[in-house]
Amino acid sequence: MPLLNTNASHPALWQSVLILMSAIGIIGSNSLLLSPLVLAVGADLAASPAGVIQAASSYGLGVAAAALTLAPLGDRIGAGRLLRLALLALTAGLTASAAAPNLWGLILAQGFCGLAGGAALPSIYSLAALIAPKGREARTVGLVLTGWTLSMVLGVSLSAWVADLAGWRLVYLALATLAAVLWLSSDGLARIKAMHSQPSSLLTALRVPGIKRGLLAASLLMLGFYISYFFTGAHITLGLGRSTAEAGLLPLFYGIGFGLAVLFDPLLDKLGLTRATPPIFVLITLTYLGMGAVADSYGLLLAMSLIWGIFQHLGLNLLVARLTALDPSQRGAIMGLYSTVTYLCVFAAPFAGGLVFAPWGLLGCLAVSAGLCLLEAFEAAISLRSKPASEPRPDPVSPGAPV
Repeated sequence: MPLLNTNASHPALWQSVLILMSAIGIIGSNSLLLSPLVLAVGADLAASPAGVIQAASSYGLGVAAAALTLAPLGDRIGAGRLLRLALLALTAGLTASAAAPNLWGLILAQGFCGLAGGAALPSIYSLAALIAPKGREARTVGLVLTGWTLSMVLGVSLSAWVADLAGWRLVYLALATLAAVLWLSSDGLARIKAMHSQPSSLLTALRVPGIKRGLLAASLLMLGFYISYFFTGAHITLGLGRSTAEAGLLPLFYGIGFGLAVLFDPLLDKLGLTRATPPIFVLITLTYLGMGAVADSYGLLLAMSLIWGIFQHLGLNLLVARLTALDPSQRGAIMGLYSTVTYLCVFAAPFAGGLVFAPWGLLGCLAVSAGLCLLEAFEAAISLRSKPASEPRPDPVSPGAPV
């Protein structure tokens, strides 16, 4: 498909971009979906909120496992072929989720979806770079990565409304149908030949100076996020007595804030990584505390979730900049480690959050999240203080992209 690399306006390019963006949108929607649906799913499967959220942790564990084991297959069989296999597996996993007879059925189905998602994401990133016209690589990759924002703003919130009207199973069935459509449409991507190079490995990336502290920073930020995010739906539906559709508005407001944060990215460029990181994590900490203070008010909680999205975007941006600056020659392997850490946090958060949600509700989850982000503010102040404040940063990460 040489036309993909010669003409930025050619329909084949934009079709490929749309397929990759939509694939990220489906994967992202599935990864965030259970929070607003927790009451509806629990009532149907006779499961507690913490039990339902364990299905999300199963998905996260599957992604982390695939990032370590299945993703390297793309180097041998081609990223396009691996993506098509992953989309087929994702279709099966989402269909099984829709048909789950009990909680364990949903947990197993979501674990299978995680394996598919963990194989698909590295393939999507590789294909985005391969199809990009010369000189427009960043723009093309950025368009593909906006699928994360679409999944949060449209996928999760719209799914909550659909679940309220027609049931949660229809939501998974609709996602499965979309995944099948993408599989049917992606035959051309399987014919794209990879530009072979000597790949780094996860083991070599682990020897990069600063990587362990960088991954610690990632775990503190992402664990803090998911511990609170996963239980907001249960708080709104059970604690505040609101509907599933109303619970779905929180990720919508969060996603809007995440997207609006691009307006503040130039400020990060001016401040630099060293000076910006500790204050931003202090602001995330204060945001969690503010959410705790207004947790009994649905309207104020929505407003605070918009602020949460803004500061979470800035924190993620700084984190990705920190990791990618460690060794530009091993960025792929480093971001693979980051993906693994992120989805291990997805796996661990329901268990950690469940321990505090049962006795203290969302307020307990928010307090833990605030503590984790405050720890990261101190870690960043110590780890980055020896670097010049004016150090350059890579281009800001696209809105909503957990990578």
